[in-house]
Amino acid sequence: MKKQLLAIEEVLKKSEVALPISLKMKLAELILGLSLSRKHFGLFVIFGWKNKWRKFTDVSDSSQDIFLKRRVNVKNLQFGKQKHYDIATTINFDGAILINRRGNIVHSGVMLEGLRPRIVADKINPGRFEDLSEQFGFKQKVHLRHLNAITASYVFKGTTVFTVSEETGSFHVFEKGGIIYSTVSDERGNLQTF
Repeated sequence: MKKQLLAIEEVLKKSEVALPISLKMKLAELILGLSLSRKHFGLFVIFGWKNKWRKFTDVSDSSQDIFLKRRVNVKNLQFGKQKHYDIATTINFDGAILINRRGNIVHSGVMLEGLRPRIVADKINPGRFEDLSEQFGFKQKVHLRHLNAITASYVFKGTTVFTVSEETGSFHVFEKGGIIYSTVSDERGNLQTF
């Protein structure tokens, strides 16, 4: 994991998204640690969330929005140390975890609507492609979580978005509609930035 975190840090040092690199790295460490220690779960985290985007959200199951009344800051989380109200608590939830630019987890289990992945893909990488996975630069087929995540990184300006694939366990970091880091080996070196 140490080698992966060093690679992520190198990528994030070049980021044009003005969020604290210390919080980006903290999230990367927490999420990557979870993905290496547990199998078969998916995760979708948006860092840099702004309340003005709430028109894109819905909550299908309010019991999954555990951070609505109890704010937790990612600075205070340590991998494997928390019992309740941390990112690991949400691994069986559907939907996104929303974290503001100060690192406060503000919502979990959030459904994002109206992002229009096809329109975004056509805007940032026009052409003929087999499917949205290829058009966004993925080397493997991905599903809705990853397509929404990469689209969210474009629509929600100034965010850094993290995903873990439930099917493959792959870990991705997205900014500005592009893959800036991936644990999929053949996506490294061919990372898309638009």
